[in-house]
Amino acid sequence: MKRLILGAALLCMAIVNTSAQDVYQEILRMSTEVANNENKALELRKVATFKVDALNYMAQKSREVMPDSSAYMLDYQAFAMYEFVNLFTSKLTKANKKKDRSNVINAFKEATLQNPRFNDTDLAFVNAYCGNNNFLTQFSLDTDWIKALAYIREKLAGK
Repeated sequence: MKRLILGAALLCMAIVNTSAQDVYQEILRMSTEVANNENKALELRKVATFKVDALNYMAQKSREVMPDSSAYMLDYQAFAMYEFVNLFTSKLTKANKKKDRSNVINAFKEATLQNPRFNDTDLAFVNAYCGNNNFLTQFSLDTDWIKALAYIREKLAGK
């Protein structure tokens, strides 16, 4: 349902002149709400924490590296990240064997590593989630989420 609402919001933005970063702000709000809700399952909160960190990194680096870029691009990147993480959790949930789960994690991690957005040289920071077994979302923060989503969809379609 949330995916449908966000998709509709993106469509409305294309048709009606709305303020920039509406989708970004909504995904950030929803993710922060889940991350801070102690009544939610721990793994769900960790996934939401990753989303918050990725969104904050994306906004900060966009201001630093691409100050003249379209604010709408932040919305598109945020929505692609949201879709990417949701596709990941869907595929991970369907993976029954430990090997299959590992393959899903590695494929999605590879998609983020192969598609950097800012080419940030602070690899310790941007790859802090990578290889961190305490999180399912072992992804790079420095990701072009639109390209990573296309990359993983292509890879999944080839199987």
